[in-house]
Amino acid sequence: MTLDYALMARIKAEILRFTTVEVEQFLFAHPDKTFYAFAFDTHAEYAELNLCFNTEVDFQQRLAYYQSGEFAASYQSPEAIQELKFNTGDWEYQCFSTCYLLSEDELQVIQQSLPEDDFSEWEEIARQIRAVFTECLVQFTQTEVYQAIPKTDGFMAFSIDHDEDVADMLAARCL
Repeated sequence: MTLDYALMARIKAEILRFTTVEVEQFLFAHPDKTFYAFAFDTHAEYAELNLCFNTEVDFQQRLAYYQSGEFAASYQSPEAIQELKFNTGDWEYQCFSTCYLLSEDELQVIQQSLPEDDFSEWEEIARQIRAVFTECLVQFTQTEVYQAIPKTDGFMAFSIDHDEDVADMLAARCL
């Protein structure tokens, strides 16, 4: 099963509108910040989109805290440091704004139209939604609002799903 064209068009338009408005407002509220990353932190199975930013200063503070804490040994390798740097759950501005692109009723209608004993069709719908998030992030990078983000050298914009591994995401989805 695939989501119909009209629904996909509506979702895409809402993602771009939501992201543009919310990022513009966020930047207005934080004019003194420079960011090393912006992320769509998503949960495709719920059509949930969370917007996230982080600064190098905030990352360095979090890293120092973790490297001096009870689990300091877990935050010493370059791989562990990179995992922390791009794990939106550890960001200062994680989920500063959230949008649910399908209502509970819409999700329920979709789920009820699927065979009860075949989870693969639901997985395909979630895959389609993840692809739309990534496509819309690429579209957002072409906007004036995106261009206005104060960025460090090496700035990254990426989309990561709730259950996705940071290393896998970095390998597949970096813009």
